[in-house]
Amino acid sequence: MKVDTVITLDNDLNVLLVDKTIYEDTSYFLGIVLDENEEPTEESAVLKEIIEEDGTYVEKCEDQTILTEVLKDFTKSLNKFVGTLPEE
Repeated sequence: MKVDTVITLDNDLNVLLVDKTIYEDTSYFLGIVLDENEEPTEESAVLKEIIEEDGTYVEKCEDQTILTEVLKDFTKSLNKFVGTLPEE
């Protein structure tokens, strides 16, 4: 899986993967849920990538310790991005 791609979850929700980080040798993605018009909503989730012999899957991360760590990385990444935006 790659950042800037849209995946469809088992519940038919489309999610745009906007950032990726690795924590304890596992990839985690920050995903934004898209509406029926493929527009971003305010709903987001941290998704854990699971790689098995029969394919690659994601599951919503709900472990508070992991969430705390990966959200720190996503925040740093966002701050770097915002810092590169041109001033008005």
